[in-house]
Amino acid sequence: MDAPSPPTPKTGTPKTAAAPGGAPDLSHVESWVFDLDNTLYPAECNLFAQVDVRIGDYICRTLDIPYDEARRIQKGFFRTYGTTMRGLMTEYGVDPDDFLDYVHDIDHGPVPHSPALDRALEALQGVKYVFTNGSVAHAEKVMDRLGVAHHFDAIFDIAAADYQPKPADHFYDRFLERHAVDPSRAVLVEDLAVNLKPAHERGMTTVHVITDHAYAMEGHDQPFIHHRTDDLVAWLEAAAGTPRPR
Repeated sequence: MDAPSPPTPKTGTPKTAAAPGGAPDLSHVESWVFDLDNTLYPAECNLFAQVDVRIGDYICRTLDIPYDEARRIQKGFFRTYGTTMRGLMTEYGVDPDDFLDYVHDIDHGPVPHSPALDRALEALQGVKYVFTNGSVAHAEKVMDRLGVAHHFDAIFDIAAADYQPKPADHFYDRFLERHAVDPSRAVLVEDLAVNLKPAHERGMTTVHVITDHAYAMEGHDQPFIHHRTDDLVAWLEAAAGTPRPR
C-alpha cells in the first residue's frame, strides 16, 4: 500500500537527552504511546508466527485454494499493499473485521505476566495509549496476560485508523486528532524502526525497542530515533526515576 508523501520534519523535535544520573530527560511528556507486539512483551514470544499461519489458512478458506498458492498470494499482497489484509480488501472485498478476528485467534499463553512492567508503567506520569496494527481484541488479550491493562486509557488499533496500517501517515494523524494528543509532548515506543519516522516528523519523541528481528531493525541508525533500548522495563524505570527493586 502506497503512503502519501511524508510532511516536512518539524523543527525543535527533542533529541536524545539525559537528566542528572544518565536518565532520559522526558519531563515534557504528557502522553505515552506504546506499540503492542514485540514491544510491550518480549519478541521471543513470537506470536506473529502463529498469526502468519492463520493468515495463510484464512486465504485458503476464503479463496478455496491450496495452501502453497495462499502463501504466494499472502506474501505478494504484503509487498504490494503493505498488509495482506489491505490486498484482500482491495482485490476480493474481504471484511477486515472477519479477517482480524480469524488471524488473531491464537494462543496468547507465551506472553508472560510482568509485574516489573506493571510497576514501571505505574511510575510514569501521563496518559498511556496502545498504538497497534492489530485489533482491540488482540491487544486486550495481550495486556491481560501482561497484567497491565489498567494503565491504558485507550487502544488505537487498525480499525480506528480506517484499516490503513503504520507507517501510513493517516494512522498517526488519525490517532493524534482522535485523542487530542500534542505530539511535542508525546513519546512513541516501537520495535519497528520504520514506524518511528512518521512520529518524529510530527514532533513526537521516539524510542526504539531493539530486537533480533532484521526487518524491525531497518532504519535503526537514522536520526529520527531519539532513544534506543533492549530492555523496555529498565528504560521506563530510568525515565520515571524509579530504579528496579533489588
